[in-house]
Amino acid sequence: MGRSVLAEFQQESKHAIVAVDRILPPSSLARQSLFIDLSNAGSVYGALAGADAVVHLGAYPSTEHHPGEEVFTNNTSATANVAAACVALGIKRVVYASSITVYGLDHQVLHGGIESLPSDESVSKRPDDFYALSKWVGEETLTLAAQEHGLQVASLRIAFAVGPDEYGGRGRPRGDRDASAGIWSYVDSRDVAQAARLALEHLDDLGPGNHPFNVGAADAHSAEPLCEVIPRFLPELAEMSSGLTDTHPGYSITKAQNVLGYAPKHSWRDA
Repeated sequence: MGRSVLAEFQQESKHAIVAVDRILPPSSLARQSLFIDLSNAGSVYGALAGADAVVHLGAYPSTEHHPGEEVFTNNTSATANVAAACVALGIKRVVYASSITVYGLDHQVLHGGIESLPSDESVSKRPDDFYALSKWVGEETLTLAAQEHGLQVASLRIAFAVGPDEYGGRGRPRGDRDASAGIWSYVDSRDVAQAARLALEHLDDLGPGNHPFNVGAADAHSAEPLCEVIPRFLPELAEMSSGLTDTHPGYSITKAQNVLGYAPKHSWRDA
């Protein structure tokens, strides 16, 4: 996802890009690349000195390859360090890669937490593993920095992300199995990049605070309409899903479309 974001900013913005990571990208994607660990506060301060905005993507992306407590500690310390550095250095604009997992949608389905479909940002938060919890704590950390120090933050609650080279495997449509954790949503990493750029461009208009946005594709991750798929796996939402005909998604991106001008361009159907 990081490389897609770098490519988007290279092509569509006037920013001079500095990439900060433990895996350095191709030199063509950034003016400068710095090898740092975001959990090291001093390194973060040094890397962000002179920046006028930050797009914070750095995190362990799941608990698949690291113990949950390590994922939580790494991700939350990284975000705390980014927030503290931005406050200290006077960097007001931050775009944060949060996650659809902060909602705990599969739990919400079973406990009446979803009142309409497509589900939007009003759904309550119910993280159900250390990764999801780390993303929610990251949002709360940036909310605190916004409240106390005037940061302008956009938290992008990103659906199941698929790279442009992944549609033959993990990116294949999931209408044949239970994908209730995301209401059969997904998003191409290039569209995440578009959302990040647009969010950054709109932060001055949005003003101080932490502004959440669902980020997903314009269609469902299913060959069949969700009005047919959801009743098979989630009978609790059968009536609610009746309007999800054709390719309509179950994860609402209306706020990002209306406020940011977000317009996802990529679909598994074209892959």
